[in-house]
Amino acid sequence: MHEADEQRDVTAAVLASVRGFLGGPSPEGDGWCFDLGEHLESNWGAVYGGAIAAGTLAVARSVVPDRSPRSLHLQIVRPVPRGRAFARTRLRHEGRTIATVEVDLFDERRKLAATALLTMVTPGALAAQHHLTATVPFDITPHPVANDGFGADAPICESLNLTPRRDGEVVRLNVENRPPSLDGTLPVVCPCTVPWEDLEVTGPESACLAADACVGAPMVNSTLPHDQLGPNPDLTLRFTTAPAALVIAAAGTILSVQHGSTTIGIEVQAGHHQLAHGLATSLLLPPA
Repeated sequence: MHEADEQRDVTAAVLASVRGFLGGPSPEGDGWCFDLGEHLESNWGAVYGGAIAAGTLAVARSVVPDRSPRSLHLQIVRPVPRGRAFARTRLRHEGRTIATVEVDLFDERRKLAATALLTMVTPGALAAQHHLTATVPFDITPHPVANDGFGADAPICESLNLTPRRDGEVVRLNVENRPPSLDGTLPVVCPCTVPWEDLEVTGPESACLAADACVGAPMVNSTLPHDQLGPNPDLTLRFTTAPAALVIAAAGTILSVQHGSTTIGIEVQAGHHQLAHGLATSLLLPPA
């Protein structure tokens, strides 16, 4: 089978796998639509950013089904409520090796809610013999914490088992074998149970789901004032081609704090393999 045909088969398998959980994408007119369910809602009362990221990635695959994803930058303009959402795409560049796809997501009122830019590569145009995704798994220590109202019981936490518990109590999973955050606190791991069956080809989409969860965790664990923690307006990820696992993990670390915004470093892994690395911005807001 030709490599382009193989990648189209991969794309078809990914879309068939993720569509049920994400509520799309389904073709509609000259664009795509989603039916975003309550199970995707975060503690902010809107659709979880990781699901938005995975959805825009699935749309990009639909536009260039013979390409494989390598990076995503998602900018969230406004909260996306559950219900209908619509995507419009623009193929910004289509070269022999690289395609650049822009995806705009609109809420039910047709207001721009998020925009994503994705790098999609032609597998057959790369020197594929160079490949190494191995990593050292996180060395995790659980610490009991109070359920402090930061979303432990949000629908998406139930859907993805994002809230770690021991003996029924919420715990924080600190990482002992990664550099600490800027204030000296340890990185925090968020486990994620992948909600679809095909793990072999859905590593990037699975990484999106886990990555967004670990942005807020190091902020809550930090010495920063909890009453000033704000939203996370963006997410940037670089994907490997490793398969997902039933349970994957993402660790977040505060890299810098600059006049009311923070930069969070992200590492996502499936067992002994890297799934993605990335960055995100988390905002600090004045007290109400």
